[in-house]
Amino acid sequence: MVGWQVFAATMVMVGMMAAVVLSVRPQRIPHGRTVDEIRRRIRAEALIPAAPPASAVAHSAPDHPLAVPEAHRAMQQHLDCTVTDCAHKAAAYRVLVAAGRLKPR
Repeated sequence: MVGWQVFAATMVMVGMMAAVVLSVRPQRIPHGRTVDEIRRRIRAEALIPAAPPASAVAHSAPDHPLAVPEAHRAMQQHLDCTVTDCAHKAAAYRVLVAAGRLKPR
């Protein structure tokens, strides 16, 4: 009985080790690109601003009624603002509540 248990445990370990070895894939080396091309692409991507700086975001009320997509964008841009302190976020909040996209607590 003990011999079969040792054999079964050994087979389980061999199977697990085989699964680990087969799951490790070699790193794919891109063909046709040079290091200089990759460096230029990385520099170009680094120059693209991810989001407008906080100083560029206006906190005053918008001069036109916001559409739902604009309201979503405004809520994301004014994430750190509160509805009571930021007129722009308050206007976006009202639009999203009226559209049924946001439920007030």
